[in-house]
Amino acid sequence: MDKIIFQRVTDCEYPSLFSIYKKYLKPTIEEALGWDELYQQQRFNQSYQKEWFDWIMYNGERLGIICTKPDAIRSTIHIHLLIVFEKYQNKGVGTAVMKCYQKHYSDAVTKSCLSAFKVNKSVINFYLSLGYQIVREDEHFVEMERSLCFSGYMGES
Repeated sequence: MDKIIFQRVTDCEYPSLFSIYKKYLKPTIEEALGWDELYQQQRFNQSYQKEWFDWIMYNGERLGIICTKPDAIRSTIHIHLLIVFEKYQNKGVGTAVMKCYQKHYSDAVTKSCLSAFKVNKSVINFYLSLGYQIVREDEHFVEMERSLCFSGYMGES
């Protein structure tokens, strides 16, 4: 999986991303907060700029999407969404994507940040296994961070 590349989502592809978001996040959001279709569509369109989205590509095939926002002032990258398509889940794709993305940004930023729903234990455990630490939490979310100032990749032997 070391040939993963990131391909910017085009203007005409952006409107289709909400259906992907809904397919993969609705069950978790519904469990945590309840799903309100109109609110979620508005939130998606207002919170996630199309410039933040990339297709995760491997050998010309789309494996999923990632939505990240660099913050040069704080020298961080915030991962808003990482969605690995169902047929590629539990095959190491998420780990390979994060390894590649962290390596890509390690020269530009010092820290990677994200948040996860507390009810989504498997996602929290996934990020913990990659060296993220919980730095804050509230009723519904945990906020996690990981330093990108390192030599090598945590988890590699």
